[in-house]
Amino acid sequence: MSVERETHQPNVTITGLAWQRNVELEHEQSDRIREEAASDDFWKPVAQRFVPPEKGDSGPDNTVEQLKEFIEPKDTVLDVGAGGGRLAIPLAEYCVQVTAVEPSQAMRERLIATARVWDVENVSVLSDRWEDIEVAPHDLVVCAHVVYTATHIEHFIAKLTSHARKTVALISFETPATSNYVPLWKLVHGEDRITLPTLPNIEELLSEMAIWYRKTPLESWISRPFVSRDQAISECESRLFITPGSRKSEMLADALDDSLVEVDGGYRLGWAEPHRPWIISWNA
Repeated sequence: MSVERETHQPNVTITGLAWQRNVELEHEQSDRIREEAASDDFWKPVAQRFVPPEKGDSGPDNTVEQLKEFIEPKDTVLDVGAGGGRLAIPLAEYCVQVTAVEPSQAMRERLIATARVWDVENVSVLSDRWEDIEVAPHDLVVCAHVVYTATHIEHFIAKLTSHARKTVALISFETPATSNYVPLWKLVHGEDRITLPTLPNIEELLSEMAIWYRKTPLESWISRPFVSRDQAISECESRLFITPGSRKSEMLADALDDSLVEVDGGYRLGWAEPHRPWIISWNA
């Protein structure tokens, strides 16, 4: 039987109201643009991008190196929105147990398969959404690039805090995670993309919630290239809610002809910029 600490029900802040409206508008635009019914698993086409590198490879940034400073070998870690295990699996080597919360089946399958490859056995996986799940507190709660789409953000943050015995480590980009796809919206859909909240909004929100936080800069990194033009089209179709074979798919292919550049390992959008992540941490 899981044991939860009481979750404080915070007041709704001005930033929280603006955040919720921003997320709602982004979702409304997505639903209006989407050419077919939403997939049961939005992350399936891109799940391969959210796994850790090969064992022994430090990966594109120093996130794991920074996060392991928050834990001791006897500690437990709760990874909220663990994706394909990019953080959960390597962190498992520095603590006694990791619990990965991940609602996407495609992501969970990637996580479980990668844990086997890494020979990691101290990671358990839970499939519910964070808002719905019941789980015991852990020493460190990690939440990387997840809060952007949370509507009731104050409750989301309060639940993270209530489930941490020691520390919450929230990881966010300075600019939207999908910013490299944003220029394609104008080219294909003929309108600007509504972007989700990011680091400045998080800082404003935490201040209004009277949460005293610390900021730790992480190394900038650029997304892995598309291994082929076909993969670029498939992933961009998913990100832009385009049906394969449709008129907009043809427009996208034309846009990519002018936008993709060849790099080591495949292809990248010519305007792609490195991501600039930060750890925002606070004591429980």
